[in-house]
Amino acid sequence: MPLPRKAIILFWFLGFPLLMFGGLVVSAFVVPSQYATTQSAERTFMIEHDFTKVRKTLVRKDGAKQIIAMGGGSEFVDQQWDDGAASTDSDNLGAALLKNVVSSDPDWRLELKGVLKVRTKDDYIGEHIVTLDQRVEIVPDSLDSKVDLREPAERLLEYQMGTRFERDPETKTTRVTLSLLQEIMTDAPWFAHAYADGRVLESVEKTLANQETAIQQFIEENVGDAPLFPLR
Repeated sequence: MPLPRKAIILFWFLGFPLLMFGGLVVSAFVVPSQYATTQSAERTFMIEHDFTKVRKTLVRKDGAKQIIAMGGGSEFVDQQWDDGAASTDSDNLGAALLKNVVSSDPDWRLELKGVLKVRTKDDYIGEHIVTLDQRVEIVPDSLDSKVDLREPAERLLEYQMGTRFERDPETKTTRVTLSLLQEIMTDAPWFAHAYADGRVLESVEKTLANQETAIQQFIEENVGDAPLFPLR
């Protein structure tokens, strides 16, 4: 039996738009789209060595540079301090530091700024060379390094890493605080956003855990080489 004319008209005015809307809703749920997820984490641990020895080891071995690649998600490519000190030779960095320190001053402070280039190695990001702005502050009781992504690179929209070594006031050993924030562009349908968030957060936390392991190993392997710098 053919549909009445009024029913056909009603379908075109109401049913068809509803079908289109329903299709768009379903598409939003199941069709992947560009989605930026921002995740961050922090991790704190102790190094059972006197902080002064740890600080001197980091300076002598240019640890502020090496730590960047310790998480396994990136590989060091190049570095240049603003004062022209080359990063490829740790002795050059040590000489640059010594020029700025008056050993008799109990409140000495070193502030270094530079540009660091690393090659990313991440499942989400892919392999790209990115440029990071690095700031390092060293005082008698702490060494603080911060890096920020200079400009977006493919899927990596934002990257901020903080690494702080400080003297524990009670034990005189070393407390380390690591922090990492990443904003990554990924492809995910609406219903999978929470899953994408979890995957990126898992990657951030894994990087920090790997860094902790690598830092502990780095210090154990190098702290025995007594630095000769007059940094107390």
